[in-house]
This record gives sequence, structure tokens and C-alpha cells, in this order.
Amino acid sequence: MEYAIEKLKHDEVVLMKKVRSMKDGKPKWVASEQLNQIRSAIKLLERYNSISEAEVENEDEILKEIFIANPPKAMA
Repeated sequence: MEYAIEKLKHDEVVLMKKVRSMKDGKPKWVASEQLNQIRSAIKLLERYNSISEAEVENEDEILKEIFIANPPKAMA
């Protein structure tokens, strides 16, 4: 799980640099939205990775709370 988190953090930095260099407009907003999705995924994976053995029983409820707070967005 650590490799996936590190990979996403690297991708976050790369995309952040890309967003900074872009002009305002729809492409920048799309890239910014993708950056927010990457950040949400990092938070989700870090939280999931830190779940202790006692919390494994409540895993479904924890994931429901996370997805309610950060609902996934469908892409057409």
C-alpha cells in the first residue's frame, strides 16, 4: 500500500506543477479537479492503511463515512 501512496504523491506534485503553469480556463479547471481527486485518493488510502486491527470490524462503516464526505464523481 505504501508504494501506491508514494506514487500518488508523486503524481500530485507533477500535476500541481502542470496546473501552476497553465492559463486560466477550462483545461486548468479540469486539471485542478483531477488534482483534487488525487488528493482525496491519497487521504483515503492513508486512512485505510492506518486502520488498526480493532477497526477492521467497522471497516465498512468507516468507508461509508469517507465516501459520504468525499463522494466519487462519475465521468462520462
